[in-house]
Amino acid sequence: MIRREIKLNEKSSIWLLVSQVEHARVSGELVQNMREEFSPDVVEAITHHDDGWAAWENEPRLNPKIGGPYSFLEMPLEEAFSIWDNSIAAASQFGPLAAYIVAGHFYNLLADSDHAKQPTAVAWLAAKRKARTTCLDAWVRADRSHTLENAKAAQQMLLTADLFSLWLCCDCPVDANDASILSNSAMKLRTDSLLEQFRFAMPECTMFESGSRHRVEELTWIVPMEPFPFKSQPMSLRAKAVAVPVAHYATWQEMLAASWDMELDWQLIPVV
Repeated sequence: MIRREIKLNEKSSIWLLVSQVEHARVSGELVQNMREEFSPDVVEAITHHDDGWAAWENEPRLNPKIGGPYSFLEMPLEEAFSIWDNSIAAASQFGPLAAYIVAGHFYNLLADSDHAKQPTAVAWLAAKRKARTTCLDAWVRADRSHTLENAKAAQQMLLTADLFSLWLCCDCPVDANDASILSNSAMKLRTDSLLEQFRFAMPECTMFESGSRHRVEELTWIVPMEPFPFKSQPMSLRAKAVAVPVAHYATWQEMLAASWDMELDWQLIPVV
């Protein structure tokens, strides 16, 4: 789950909660609309690369330090293994290349982390190396046009689309004083790789407040970027989220009772 704190004024803040499944759907939508085209199995793999989060997010565990749900950046390793394995299993329905790149995505995430040398991590990585080899062999044997270069390009696109969507959900500024969630985490090197490919000018963000409920129910951004990789402009994206006042909650049910639905909208445009 993505958990982002947004300051509304000096005395009021909310947590913006975005499902990993929803974030992954946005990743797939980005790829679908890019000028560079990928096969349907790759698009589906990217769209569903976080499907393994669905069960956990139905009733997420709260981080006792803050009384809010664990962010994807804070997940205990053993719980992450289960989520990643379920995501890889979900991707396998789209074919061996889909399973290969989704497994590779989590493999690389763990291999580049501070947890990589823990015994459970070493065992998980070894199992995934073997499984990925099996998937790649099956995919290459199925068609002479399938090459390792194709597989590497698909793997890189999953990383790019994932980071792009995460940047939109986690770091796209609401105001000029916003601190980066991703750059202040272990994701910094990965985020830097995205910002080497694209430059984002200062986005314009608008908050829409419900007149009757007196609460922010929609955030919209206009995001100038270059180079502009999409087939049409503006490129419009929308995601569903949940908002809740920042507080120390005892249970997910208590937190859910205090929450409301939020819509996030982005208009990606070329830098003029």
